[in-house]
Amino acid sequence: MSDSTNTEVRDLRALLAAVLAALTVPNDDAEYQRRLEGRAREVRTVIEAALAKSPDNLGWEVDYLRSQITAEEFDAGERNKNRCRRCSHPFEPSDQRFDGRARYQDTPWCRRCIDNCREGSAEHSCVICNPAHYGVVTQ
Repeated sequence: MSDSTNTEVRDLRALLAAVLAALTVPNDDAEYQRRLEGRAREVRTVIEAALAKSPDNLGWEVDYLRSQITAEEFDAGERNKNRCRRCSHPFEPSDQRFDGRARYQDTPWCRRCIDNCREGSAEHSCVICNPAHYGVVTQ
């Protein structure tokens, strides 16, 4: 095989690996469907561009797709920081009721989930009152 063929094969494998990574979203993500649809649109755009251009540009398309997915993962991480870890609802700082959607002090939970936890019986155990039991790190 010639060097250009080896390069094309390597770039094609890199593109396939990037597509696989792009279409892999954790199933337990609160925004699974929306994230998967957005990533699929990015993949379609990259593949259309790769098919329309010379194979020499395939490496650039792979780098572009990887950068888009990295940016999307960062944005999703930032959104998850602003969600209750128990109910996955976004925090609403203006909802300061005792059972509202504002963050409870410096915890990763909303006021509503804290209120529900404190209403439990003596046998009650949940991710809020016993995070170690559920393997949750609160810090």
